[in-house]
Order: sequence, then C-alpha cells, then structure tokens
Amino acid sequence: MPHRLNPSRILITRRDNIGDILCTTPLLEALRARFPVAHIAILVTDYNVDAIRNNPNVDEIFVYLKRRNQHLNGYFGMLRERLQLLRRIRRQRFDLIVLANGGYRYARQLGGKKTIGFKEVGPNYGQPDWVVPCPPQVKHEVDKLNLLGQILNAPTALGQLFLQPEAQTLAQTREKLLTAGWQEARPTIAIHISSRRPQQRWPISHFAAFLTTLHQLRPELQFVLLWSPGPSNSPMHPGDDDNALALQKLVPDVPLSLMPTQRVAELIAACSLCDQFVGSDGGAMHVAAALHKPILCFFGDSKPEEWHPWGVPYVLLQPESQRTSDTTVAETLAGFEQLQKLINQQ
Repeated sequence: MPHRLNPSRILITRRDNIGDILCTTPLLEALRARFPVAHIAILVTDYNVDAIRNNPNVDEIFVYLKRRNQHLNGYFGMLRERLQLLRRIRRQRFDLIVLANGGYRYARQLGGKKTIGFKEVGPNYGQPDWVVPCPPQVKHEVDKLNLLGQILNAPTALGQLFLQPEAQTLAQTREKLLTAGWQEARPTIAIHISSRRPQQRWPISHFAAFLTTLHQLRPELQFVLLWSPGPSNSPMHPGDDDNALALQKLVPDVPLSLMPTQRVAELIAACSLCDQFVGSDGGAMHVAAALHKPILCFFGDSKPEEWHPWGVPYVLLQPESQRTSDTTVAETLAGFEQLQKLINQQ
C-alpha cells in the first residue's frame, strides 16, 4: 500500500504553469517531512522553473522545454533536449513518481518503479499504479494535491505557498525601481495588467480611473506597474508594452514606477518589494500569494473555488457575465477598501 512506502528517490512531475507549481509547494513541504532523507526531484517547464528554483524541499530540478520555445534551438534541437532529459531521468530509476497534474502517458517513459496520481481522463493511455480518487466537488488546487500526500501518509499539505526571490535579481530590481523614482519606505501597490486570456483582462481605461481616484483618496500610496514586455502582435510571446505606455500617459500625476518583467524571476523580485497586489487571476497573482502579499484580484471565467489566492487576505471580483471587463471601477475601489479592512483585522 502507498502509505507503507519508504522511497529513497521521489520525482514530482508538474509540467504546467506558474500558479500550478506554486500550489504544489505545500505538498513538497509535506513530502519532505514524511521522507526527510529522500532525494526529492521535480520536473517542471522552462517557463516555471524560477518559481521553484530556491525551494529548500527540492534536491534536484529537471527542466522540460515547452514546444512554444522551440525557436530557441529549432524544432529538432527541442526534440534532442527532450530526449536527453528523458535519458537523464531514466538513469536515476526513481522509486516513486508523483503525477501532480496527470500525464501518465509521458510519465511511464521516465522509468520509475511506481507511479501515483489522479485518474487519467481522455484516451486510454493507462493509469498510475495507485489512482487517488478526486472528490466530486471542486476543490482548491492545494486541497486537491493534499490528497496525494494523504495517501502517502504525509502531514497535511495545506500550508502557505513558498517562494524565495533570487538575491541577485532582487538587488537589480530594487536598483531599477529606485532609479525610476520608487521610494522603498513608502507603501507600494503592485499593479499587474497582463493576462494571457481575454476574459481575464481589465481595460486600461479602468486601470487609469482606478489609479487616479485611489491616488486622490490615498496620496500616501505609490504604485509599481508590472506587465509582460513585448509587442501585442508577437506570434510567440504577445506583450503589453503599448498598454503600459498608454496607462502611463493616462495617469501623469500618479506616482507610478514602470517595471516590465521579461523573466519570472523579475516578476518575483518586483512583487516581493511591494506591499499589496492588484491584478487578474494568473501566475502573477499566485506569485503574490506565495510572497504573502494581500491581493485584490479580477476573475473572468475561471473557477474561484479552485484558483483563489491561497493563504493570504484577498478580495475577489467576478461579475456575473464572467468577463473581467464588466467589473466596474467603483466595484474595484470598494474591493480595495474591503481588502484594507481585512489587512487591519489580522
């Protein structure tokens, strides 16, 4: 039975997005407590590796190159790197592979002795050796992953998310912000305007009205504008440079420091220097939660019960239409004031 296992080598697979990997960090802490001398490795994508790089519960990180980054080495270069990765993992002969996000079809190539995960859906590619049943009701991703820990007799994995900024990137980001006029001792709100999905985007005109009014109500605050850099018509990585510059022009009197984040490590560093976070559901929101920042978040058609900020004070705004653009400026200002009350109650 799984709870009787005493593996010396464990591999957790998590080949998806930043929020997913951060929601896995409580499980990693629980597995380390359950198997203190085991070698714990994790398989992540090149995109989310910065979110796990400094985690003390991980001994080794394997990086899977996503197809969208094949332009870095060409298609065949990408395939070659994937094959080399597969060989590296197979040589280690892991005692246990924990499928945090499914993917048994790929995991069975990794040469592990046993696999554990949730029931695979879709075409019949097989199932893990131990299938953990998911409850019929929707659970938060952290709650869901706790079920994997429970079957292994690990401690409850419902603690806070973990994230540690990179020291060098943090120092560089602090210097950039100071050069841009940011004052370290002044209360700072991170404003994140990027979102991959249109349903999750709040209009730039709304952000401008929100910042202008909030500055009038709370002149002691300053703001750091975060976004994914690049042109909006980039085929590989659409960015928000145009939106960031448009917002800056709309709020000339608001103390707003611009901080494009090319790498996830830069996003982590910038969020760590702020006191609160305002932005849409997505990786940046989970970064803020993992850094223990209070959050005001916009939700479109994603499920709040599954992806709300974990372990921090938050106010979540989701209109009935499930289009973030339908959230009004007045509702957002009211949500910000509600968040301040939650903070003061702590």
